[in-house]
Amino acid sequence: MTRTAFDRTEMVRRMCAAVDGGDAEAFGAWFASDATYVFGNHEPLAGRDAVVAATAGAAGALPWVRHVIDQIVEVGDQLFCRFTIETESPDGKPLALPCVTVIWMSGDQIVDYRVHMDVSPAMA
Repeated sequence: MTRTAFDRTEMVRRMCAAVDGGDAEAFGAWFASDATYVFGNHEPLAGRDAVVAATAGAAGALPWVRHVIDQIVEVGDQLFCRFTIETESPDGKPLALPCVTVIWMSGDQIVDYRVHMDVSPAMA
């Protein structure tokens, strides 16, 4: 079954809630078993298991994270998502980091996920 625009928007909301809640398995459940995932200029990850492991690791690197969904646009089998990622710097200052994610779907599964974001202010 192919998801409708409403369903895909809800998928993004659930994915954000999973990451914000530290549930890497729930986040990864949306990915095809052979999906690719690229964060910034890092090497691509291949497969759902790699996505889950990377998500769990990233969650542990930040004190907390909250995705604010600014915009979701669906064009064919692609979703263009603009977020503000709220967290804090290592010295405790609040951060609001811009992020754009491009998601390619095949039916109801993610086959390619690309995050365009500079996370370095949260690591400095």
